[in-house]
Amino acid sequence: MQVRRRTNFLWGLVLLAAAVVLLLRALDVIPEGIFDIIARAWPALIIFAGISIFLRERVPYGGLFALVLSLVLVAGVTVLAFNTRSGQQRDDYREAIAETVNPAVTLLRVRVGVLSTGVELLRSLESGRITGTFTGSSASQLQVDYVEADDNTATLTITESQREPFPLLETLGRGVFQLELPADVALDVVFTGESGETVMNMDGLALERLNIDLQQGDVVVTLPAYNPLGSAEDAMLGTLAARDGTLTLRIPEAVAAHLEVVRPGSGIPPSVDDIRYLRLEGGVLETRNFDTFDMRVRYLLDVPHGPIVVTTAGG
Repeated sequence: MQVRRRTNFLWGLVLLAAAVVLLLRALDVIPEGIFDIIARAWPALIIFAGISIFLRERVPYGGLFALVLSLVLVAGVTVLAFNTRSGQQRDDYREAIAETVNPAVTLLRVRVGVLSTGVELLRSLESGRITGTFTGSSASQLQVDYVEADDNTATLTITESQREPFPLLETLGRGVFQLELPADVALDVVFTGESGETVMNMDGLALERLNIDLQQGDVVVTLPAYNPLGSAEDAMLGTLAARDGTLTLRIPEAVAAHLEVVRPGSGIPPSVDDIRYLRLEGGVLETRNFDTFDMRVRYLLDVPHGPIVVTTAGG
């Protein structure tokens, strides 16, 4: 009898919780995305009922065990569903970018921040034009700001965000973003992303600085045959970070590189052409005869876990 009273108490608690959820939803207190998850989880009540009845006479606190097991199953299925949906490519939301850069602008700062989106950045075929296309989930939205300052600099800021803190399951998915930048203006590029494949083809661009911080995914960077003019000769031009993924860096033969490698906890040595590069103390890779090159760059490579591959562009 004692076990049965505990079971009845748990059933009463479950029904009370369901009633509270429905009331809060009617009052518009619970976000639609969270209520959607709760509504999809109702089969857990059947699981709870079956396990509690089966264990009621066999296991002490069988009802409580059934409730915990049901909640664990719901949590696991929810995580699986979100991971599956968020990994699918979506095309139900599109946003185009088109900006004209004033010929007087001498430096264009580009700031891009995305969520679960694959990104490709490359040179525009039109002089003084910025064009781009975002294709992704309706749960996402893209904010674009372009501002030209009095000091002949301009800043392009592109930010992807979620429309709702808790989006509906069916609206989740990955996006694709392509951005083309003009070749006739100096560039300072900063990119941050949560996950996705990132390709930065800077060939033909006047790249002064480049910073990449991708939390999950692979990064491929092609540097241009260009000598940065806006920084001191011994200055770092940026950090290329692939926190949980691989980094492939393609450098033109005419460009000498000084690369400081950050590899905490990784035993994977960078893959480089040992005929072209020296492996110096402190995890530094440097082009042989570095000081004799007219075009020289210095970057920090922050890749904690995945491989680092340094190759010759076009090779």
